Amino acid sequence: MSIQDINTTSSRNHYLDVARGLRPDCSTFYLFGFNRSVDTAYETIWNDGGGVYVPPSSAVTLSLVSDDAADTMDVEIIGLDAQYRQISDTVTLDGTNAVTSNVDFLRINSARILSGSNAGDITISNGGTTYGFIEVGYGVTQTIHYTVPAGRSLYITQVDFTSGTVNSNKYLFARAKSVNSGVTQHFFESTFVTSQLSYDMQVPFRVPEKTDFSIQAKSSSGSNELSIFINGILIDN
Repeated sequence: MSIQDINTTSSRNHYLDVARGLRPDCSTFYLFGFNRSVDTAYETIWNDGGGVYVPPSSAVTLSLVSDDAADTMDVEIIGLDAQYRQISDTVTLDGTNAVTSNVDFLRINSARILSGSNAGDITISNGGTTYGFIEVGYGVTQTIHYTVPAGRSLYITQVDFTSGTVNSNKYLFARAKSVNSGVTQHFFESTFVTSQLSYDMQVPFRVPEKTDFSIQAKSSSGSNELSIFINGILIDN
């Protein structure tokens, strides 16, 4: 048996074979989010701070800029066009001088630098509204806001919450949010005081195509920090 035969032979583990790229109709899905200061009103979990993330209402040209002149690397943006089809664009930063994307984006699902380490915070915005944020030294967005591309469904299999609080009298509320065809739903609400809360879904939770999915949280008092990891599979409809 050749090396090529070994690399393309099914492991009989569906999830492993998806990660290996042996299922052309499926792809792995990972989402990371972090918020250092979750206050007493619901806010989206992302590392650009407080408030509820609101995506663009139409496809827009994006402006990319760093707050450090040393950042001149390429940044790859992955998102959706006006028809919710997945697109990507690579833009070369010019330090503290803003540069624009080559295509218009209706949604940003992720962005990452393609070389080195970013010396400053990189902001991706339009008209003064931030839609993507790469924190200094991280190299990639950390946002629990994702829009499912047209023709695909997202099946979530795992959600992990990790809180930085050590105060037993201080707790967090968390909830999921979906928006599809103008209908907004809040669900999957949880309250927890432990440092970690995990959901391992034996039956995956399905998020349909063209749906904005996010997780919000708020603190019972003062502020908390919270990180979230989501695992799943994207499958062609």
